[in-house]
Amino acid sequence: MKKKVQFLRGAVFTAILFAAVLSCGGGGGDGGSPNLLGGGIIYAIGDTGPGGGIIFYYDAAGFIVNAPSLGYNNKTCYYLEAAPADLGAPLEWATESKKGAYINAKGTAIGTGAANTGAILAGDPDALAAKACDEYTNGGKADDWFLPTTSELEKLWGNRSYVDNFTVAKRWSSYQASSPADAAASVQQFSISADPKRTPLLVRPIRAF
Repeated sequence: MKKKVQFLRGAVFTAILFAAVLSCGGGGGDGGSPNLLGGGIIYAIGDTGPGGGIIFYYDAAGFIVNAPSLGYNNKTCYYLEAAPADLGAPLEWATESKKGAYINAKGTAIGTGAANTGAILAGDPDALAAKACDEYTNGGKADDWFLPTTSELEKLWGNRSYVDNFTVAKRWSSYQASSPADAAASVQQFSISADPKRTPLLVRPIRAF
């Protein structure tokens, strides 16, 4: 059965809907190709996602997210969705007593930000940036947001034209720098640097689905 679907940005696409299909369509992560999910829900880069944020990444093959404490149990995801705005005032990466502690948050790949966030909170339950992302719900729309990896932030910057208020500024990633222990990785545009965990930086939560 053919059905026309109206996207938020006004373009009309024709899609063939099959109830048994998990996903289809073009992909690659950076383009605006639509994707078909079971149930007939279609998203393109720049669309509003189920958590009320903006879709900024799509992978037709899917990627695994495993962070049980955040609600991801070896979940196959296809999209990344960014919160509509940064979380208010800049935040530090760690609490005062844990700023010199090494945290095993070493994921950099797409889909590992949730596991990093879980690792941060396991080692520092009140870590400011990670905890703010974990507690974010965007008005109750979703409760599985996390602090992104360096790669996830780079993808977000690459599709910044679709995302509201994503200004040129340093933002915390969830990646613990290899050395020194009191530094974590931040991303500004496509540049990654190690900053002291006591440095207040902007934070943009993301989620996967």
